[in-house]
Amino acid sequence: MVSRYVLVLDAGTSGGRCLVFDGEGRITGLDTGEWTYLAEENVPSLARAFDPQGVWLTFCRLIANSLKSAGITTREVSAISVTSQRQAVVFLDEDGREVYAGPNTDLRAVFEGAAIDDQMRDRVYCATGHLPSFLFAPAKLRWFQHHRPESYNKIAAVLSLADWLVWRLTGNLAGETTLACEAGLVDINRREWCSELMSEMGLLNGALPLVNAGTMAGNVCGPAAQDSGLPRGTPVAVAGADTQCGLLGMGVTREPQTGIVAGWSTAVQMATSQPVLSPEGKTWAGCGLNPDGWVLESSPGDTGNSYRWLSEMFYKGYKDAFAEMDRLASSVPIGSEGTSAFLGPARMDISKLGMRMGGFYFPVPLTFSAPGPGHMARASLEAIAYAVKANLEQIEGLAGVAATDVTVGGGMTRSSTWTRILADVLDRELKVVASPQVSGMGAYLSACTALGEYGSLDEAAQEARTRLLSLEPDPLASAEYQDYYAGWLRMASDLQALEP
Repeated sequence: MVSRYVLVLDAGTSGGRCLVFDGEGRITGLDTGEWTYLAEENVPSLARAFDPQGVWLTFCRLIANSLKSAGITTREVSAISVTSQRQAVVFLDEDGREVYAGPNTDLRAVFEGAAIDDQMRDRVYCATGHLPSFLFAPAKLRWFQHHRPESYNKIAAVLSLADWLVWRLTGNLAGETTLACEAGLVDINRREWCSELMSEMGLLNGALPLVNAGTMAGNVCGPAAQDSGLPRGTPVAVAGADTQCGLLGMGVTREPQTGIVAGWSTAVQMATSQPVLSPEGKTWAGCGLNPDGWVLESSPGDTGNSYRWLSEMFYKGYKDAFAEMDRLASSVPIGSEGTSAFLGPARMDISKLGMRMGGFYFPVPLTFSAPGPGHMARASLEAIAYAVKANLEQIEGLAGVAATDVTVGGGMTRSSTWTRILADVLDRELKVVASPQVSGMGAYLSACTALGEYGSLDEAAQEARTRLLSLEPDPLASAEYQDYYAGWLRMASDLQALEP
């Protein structure tokens, strides 16, 4: 293992974090910061944009604070690795100035994306493996083309958020393959920029060199050293998309190993040896970190985010709301005594996106049944587990093979009640990562590979697998959950008739 420390920058959905890993892969320092967004004029209400300099300075602060918490100096850092949320992109002009920087929650391009899909939906899906287009970089480019043509004409390069951070650190412009793919910019069949598709859309093609995880991107340059305090010349490694890094951090790299990265949202991803598309266009296909690997994904959607909403609505008075929710949920019987939650998590179907009706359902009259906070917490955790099961079954059906070595990691694993529920709902052995920072662990392993500590990412994944915990399902609980899961699916289907 590395003799010193690896610094990981993780630009997630809810905020940024900087983690310090020691030579044994232990987190010895950590600092986090929430995102703030620009107040833009003349944009749709759901538009979001970063202040690029604010993001950069946030990470400079996180670097200093995390190193301080680890009790080390910048001279003890062997390498830096960067991962980020998917779909977040930055547009640069020829002089390296940011024309736009936006998160994955920026929905300014809903109409532009709908127009692209009306014209060439099947073409886009077969090439990129991703829909609906409004989430991805081409639609955002078209939005600028239509609404801010003077800005659009200045765009010379399109980067993912992590690739932009690497550029700020090193001065080198490149696109990491998984991140470019998750931005809708890569032909997944050839693992090359989808230049022909961009031309058909009438959009600029700011293609950069494509690089792979586990390699070196460059070294910290002078301006970055001055801003961050990191020594000039410190190696900077290529990592990848946060979900794919999460798979590596869980030891998932080869078909049909499957990982569940459960955080603000949840991705259920199976490693595949070739792209696997849904005939109905329901799921995503993306590139894996290995140059000869892909991922098949079916996502339940907002999981940790919906649980966070519940904590803010009903548990604000507690010092540690999530710990209290876990305690209350664990005291409620399997099935939450008839309470069911529908707060967003569901089986993925990107062919039918839109608002859905939801909420809590429980037996009435309340004189006979009075659900409390624990019922709502457990019902929400069970609903997330049901949604994971539905998506796991969907990708198994598409791949034509049962998932092996199902592993879960991410922020939701902080709830021991949820991991227990998940094992019982899935009715199979579940591997659990001890630390929720699986994306950070994957970025760390990428850096170690780039430093030559591992011969390949597969070898690094084997190291990650030695750290997994095993959780066996309870046969009686699993038998009960079969009926509750079937009932949840039926009710979800019935709710579709109420959709606006």
